[in-house]
Amino acid sequence: MDTIIIENFFDNFKNIKDSFKKIPLYSLKEYNKKFHKYENWPGKRSQALHDDYPFLFNLIMKELNTKTPLFKDRLLTINSFIHLRLNEDTDKDWIHVDPDDYTLMVYLSETNLKSGTAIYPDEENTPTTTVGFVQNRAVLFRGEQRHKAINSYGNNLDNGRLTLNCFINVR
Repeated sequence: MDTIIIENFFDNFKNIKDSFKKIPLYSLKEYNKKFHKYENWPGKRSQALHDDYPFLFNLIMKELNTKTPLFKDRLLTINSFIHLRLNEDTDKDWIHVDPDDYTLMVYLSETNLKSGTAIYPDEENTPTTTVGFVQNRAVLFRGEQRHKAINSYGNNLDNGRLTLNCFINVR
């Protein structure tokens, strides 16, 4: 599977876009302490959405199943989070892989074409694919693909790089 881009991931996005900003976000230190984790990432992140936001989680599942046939009739485990990265987080990121079968990111903030996601080939540090940060655009790729955020921005929730990150495993 190559990288899949899905435009207009959420139907009627304008009706739900402000809801994402109401979900509490935690720094890495706060997150690891509160949820007894040992994770490492720049920025701020919510708790897993299926815990306290089942309606939103089910909407994500519906959109994923209607927008791509990749997971049709497959049992999935999905952990999804809201993630905020600001100017101060740009230099804290690195090229990495996710330990999941697939990664889905949906860009939630206003469009910023100076930002996005870069996908890298094995062991090379020049991206083969770059996806521009367009509001309500989703990018889906194999978790084993090396990737990195391009240019985090802003200084608060209202003008920063807000994404929905979903880590998908096929059972």
